Amino acid sequence: MVSPEVEQLIVRFLSNSATTVEIDELTNWILMEGNQKLFDAYVQSHLEIITSKNRPDTVGIKKKLIHKIEKHKKKHVLKTSTRYAAVGLLLLSLGYLIPLSLFVKPNTNSILHKQEEITITLSNGEVETLRGRKEKTIKDANGNSIGILEDTKLVYSGTSNTEKLVYNTLSVPYGKQFNLVLSDGTQVVLNSGTSIRYPVAFIKGKERTVYLTGEAYFDVFEDKEHPFVVYANEMEIQVLGTEFNVSHYPENDHIQTVLVEGAVALQIKGDSATDAITTRLEPGTKGEWLKSGSTIAVENVDTKLYTAWTQGKLVFRNTEFKKIRQALERHYNVAITNNNPLLDQQVFDATFDIETIDQVLESFNKSYAIEYDIENKEVIIQ
Repeated sequence: MVSPEVEQLIVRFLSNSATTVEIDELTNWILMEGNQKLFDAYVQSHLEIITSKNRPDTVGIKKKLIHKIEKHKKKHVLKTSTRYAAVGLLLLSLGYLIPLSLFVKPNTNSILHKQEEITITLSNGEVETLRGRKEKTIKDANGNSIGILEDTKLVYSGTSNTEKLVYNTLSVPYGKQFNLVLSDGTQVVLNSGTSIRYPVAFIKGKERTVYLTGEAYFDVFEDKEHPFVVYANEMEIQVLGTEFNVSHYPENDHIQTVLVEGAVALQIKGDSATDAITTRLEPGTKGEWLKSGSTIAVENVDTKLYTAWTQGKLVFRNTEFKKIRQALERHYNVAITNNNPLLDQQVFDATFDIETIDQVLESFNKSYAIEYDIENKEVIIQ
């Protein structure tokens, strides 16, 4: 039987959110006598890795993975991508046809930038577009009703016919926002350019775990027996019942958590358990971790500045233009090319609500005299 700890490692690996240490742990566990069979049985019965009709080139994938492993085998420490490849090779050896994208982390925001509609990916890989203002029933991979779509909100029913965790992934493209109510009643507001992976229904005795890329505001239903955990890359946010905002965009060099109400613990896992960094936040504080750093900086903030986006507003205080234009790209679903490197270093205070992208750029033009052209969804700053 697979222990809860190992189950978590497998799920995190397959969801592309495992740390270097976790990949090492999973690899070592699989290589122990008898564990490959346990691993095989678990994947087959719990994670529904299905052979697709369009068979990928498994021989070619194997060769690439073997090449990566051979290339690094003389080194004492394997790189993260090689560790993924090593576990991936074990999956392939068991006969599963795993997409190569599981071993190479995609640029999620690049995908969401090109995407025009809000989508949901079911546990079997089927992608469904969420559109329309009429109430619609959402069904799982087996055709069972799991929730209701109401305009820009998806509400899960909280019922499930299975005792295993089944995950869906919701993806919100640039230029849009969406509301999600999880099966436990937790409310999540998703900002543009965001994806979240979550269970269709939480299971008694297990943590309530979700995986986030992008930005989201959480109002977590309190359940002391089932802690709520948000994984944002290397950062783990542990919650009981609280309201907080998480910002984790791939193009940013940091991960940011702002606590509005309640209490959360932030943890960055190191190379060993003793190297983990843990910080608790109090209401009205922000915890920020530089992805290249070894500490979590905490400071008092006005939380409204960090949650204004949930009301459709863009608020910037002492913010470099480079970060501002990245936010504008997501909010307005445009591509901004800046040919003025000095402008990117300038710092601005600004608040926008119902303005168009043209009006926003005009406001910057008044203070910095920028020249720009807009054509379709592309902005070029001279």
